[in-house]
Parts: sequence; structure tokens; C-alpha cells
Amino acid sequence: MWNGSSIPIKMNRKYIILVSILISTSLMGLVGIQFYWVRNTVSVEKAEFERTINDAISTVIYKLEKLETYTQMERTMRAQNQVTEFLSTLDSINEAYIDEGVTMKNLANLEKFIRKSYLAKEILDGFFSDTLRKSIEKRISAGSLDSLIRYELKKKGIQTFYEYGVYSSLKNKFVLERATKFRNELLKSGYVYVLFPNEIASPPDYLIIYFPYENRFLFRQMSGVLLISLFLIAITVVTFTWTISIIIRQKKLSEMKNDFINNMTHEFKTPISTISLACEALSDKDIMKTGELQGEYIKMIREENQRLGLIAEKILQTAILDKGMLKLKAEPADIHKIIQDVVNNIAIQVQIKDGQISTKFNAKNAICQVDLMHMTNVIYNMLDNANKYSPVKPDIKITTDNYPEGLKITIEDNGIGISRENIRKIFDSLYRVHTGNVHDVKGFGLGLSYVKAIVEKHGGKITVDSELKKGSTFRIYIPFSTA
Repeated sequence: MWNGSSIPIKMNRKYIILVSILISTSLMGLVGIQFYWVRNTVSVEKAEFERTINDAISTVIYKLEKLETYTQMERTMRAQNQVTEFLSTLDSINEAYIDEGVTMKNLANLEKFIRKSYLAKEILDGFFSDTLRKSIEKRISAGSLDSLIRYELKKKGIQTFYEYGVYSSLKNKFVLERATKFRNELLKSGYVYVLFPNEIASPPDYLIIYFPYENRFLFRQMSGVLLISLFLIAITVVTFTWTISIIIRQKKLSEMKNDFINNMTHEFKTPISTISLACEALSDKDIMKTGELQGEYIKMIREENQRLGLIAEKILQTAILDKGMLKLKAEPADIHKIIQDVVNNIAIQVQIKDGQISTKFNAKNAICQVDLMHMTNVIYNMLDNANKYSPVKPDIKITTDNYPEGLKITIEDNGIGISRENIRKIFDSLYRVHTGNVHDVKGFGLGLSYVKAIVEKHGGKITVDSELKKGSTFRIYIPFSTA
């Protein structure tokens, strides 16, 4: 049968796909721009870090040269004083040697003179050797170098762990280092600087410094920018997801509304048609003369009118529940009696389908504070569903048991069952499990949502276990006292 609502639904589906594509494209573009911006920021931050390191280490090398220059000047001045004193002493020695040479008369005096000459030569050699270039490990103190590096880095705002080493190109090895487990990284990825760059006559020595946690330090410096970027991306993704979910939910709600209107139209159409036919029959003069037929038609009108009233009442109750305006009239009631009364009323419908309904009241205490009318409707809806969704020979079992603070009602059937996909939705308002092309199960999709709302309003809970083609088991927990 053609359904006029199928065309709008199809258009809605195309609309949803189009909106999803547009929003997804926009989202990917925004996320791409954010990542590009973050990557550029990281590059700028890294370049700034390298520039700062270069400035700091250049200052360290300059101070090392300056310190050595001061030391050499001090040593030179001290040496000059020593040379002056030594030369004056040497003149005295030479004069004495000459005098002694003139008066030397034997070999012993000659040997004594030669020994004194060698002594003077050693003194001169020792002095001039101090002025020659020392090895790099003797020119730099590890303590002073480490202190200078730490001070300059801290001054530049770089407070992260570092390793360093002084590499001698002449010896082809580290002659001074503070590198332990990062020695390989120091050689491969360290920042390299020439020590004493103004000396060009000798092979260069290098200061190599490495920051093992450089990336961590950079990200910590950029934490504010990164957090803002991630926050904006998260908001965009959440908003996108939320928008699509609302559109999909609205589409499903539209479909459910259309199904509800169609079902409601059929439900109202049947009693209205019956009442209309009965009224036409009563208007027939021949039928009016027959008292028995007249009474039957009047009874038919009364029953169909009651049926219309029940349908309208069910819809109104659901509207009241949705608005949260329902107020219970709780009073002590025997749940066993409520179940038995509903069983007696619905038993004939089950028997028509060649089925059976049985009860097993295990609960010793079945008195609970409940709204009698609404609790009766709850039990009726549950048994009515069990009967409707058991097409062949319904076998409905009702069991009650006590638990510490209330009563458990178990309703088990051998019906068509519910799939996992649908089991989470059956308590939603207007939702009905699809039965393919079979439309013999009437209803509005209000029954289970109404049951859940009433049970929870009593402070209880309803759960379900079901499997396709193997029936369903509903469990209703009702406390003895309703808060």
C-alpha cells in the first residue's frame, strides 16, 4: 500500500546525508587548519629555542675565553716579575761562574760549574714551558663550565635537563663530559660549538650540548596554545556529533510520529465505523421494531464508545507523563489480587488463540503502596503485549517473589522475542518493534514507555531479557513503600 509519508522520509534521508557531508568537510577543514597552525607554532618555538641556546652557549664560550685571558695575563705578569728576578740572579751566577772559571784549577771544580749550568737551564726550561699551549682538559674546569652553562640557560629561561661534553679533535674522543645514558644522542643530535674559536693555529676543540627532553620542554612552553587548540577542536567535534544525532533523532521521531498517526487513525477508524453502521441500522424502521436487535446495536455502540475513551485516555496519560505532571494516589494494595483480576479479564483473548496463562505466587508478602489504577494498567499492558506478540498458542507465565525491600513480578512468554538492537529502544515513547510486512499487531508504541514511567514513579525498576524467536522475560521490581 502506498504511503504518502515515504517521499518526505526519503528526502529527509538525502538531506541528512548532504548536511553530514557539508559539516564533515567543514570540520575536517577546521581541524586541518588547527593542526597546520599548531605545527607552524611548534616550528617557530623550536627555532626560538635553538636561537636562545646559541646565544646562551656563545656567552659561555666568550666567558671561557675571557677567563683564560685574565688568567694568562696574571700568569704573564707574575712570570715577568720572576724573569726580572731570575735575570738579576743569573747575572750574579754568571759573574761567579766566570770568576770560578778563571780560578778553576782541577776537574772537580769544572764538574761543579757544569752542574750549576744545568740547574739554571732547567729553571729556564720550566718557566718557558708554562707559556706553551696546554691541552683542552687542563684549560677548562668541569665545575666552572657546568656552572656557566647552567647560569646562562637559566638566565634565558631554559630550565630543562641537559648533557654536555668537550670533544678533542686531536685525540678524537671526549676529554670532559657530563653524559651518561645519552652519550650516543649527544654525538648524533647535540648542538655543536667551537671552543676558543679565535685560535686558528691548533686543531679545534668542541663543546657539544644535548637536551634529552627538548620536545617535552617545548610542549610545556606551548601548553596554553595547545590546550586552547584542542579545546576548540573538541567543541567542534562534539557540536558536529550532537547536531547529526539531533537530525537523526528528529528523523526517527518523525517516522515514529507518522507510524503513530497511522496506527491511531486505524484504531479510531474501526470503532467509528462500527458506531456509524450501528447508527444507520438503528435508523432503519424495520430494525427499530425489533427490540432484541435494537439492544444489540446499542450495546455495540456503548462498547465501541468505551473503546474510543480508553484509547483517548491512554494518549492523554502518556502526554501527562511526558510533561512530568503525573501524581500517584498510593494506597496499600494486594499485587496478587491485581494480577489475578487482569488475568481473568485477558484470559479469554489468550484462549481464543489456543493459548494459556498461568500464575505462580511465591511472594509471601504482596502488599505494596501503589496507585491501584496505574498498577492495574501496568499489568494489563504487560500481559496484552505478551499475548499480542505470541502469534501461535501463547504460553504466558506470571511469577512473583519477595526480595528484601519489595516484590518482583516476572512475566514470561513464548512470543517472537526482541533483537538486541531493539531491546534498548522498546521503552522509548512511540517506538514499536518492526514485524516486517506483518501488520496484525496493533498499538501506538505507548504501552512499554507508560509501564516504565509508572514503575519508576513508584520507585521500582523494569528489566527485560529476550532473544528472537525464543520469547521474552520481563521483570518488574516494586518496593513495598513508595517514596
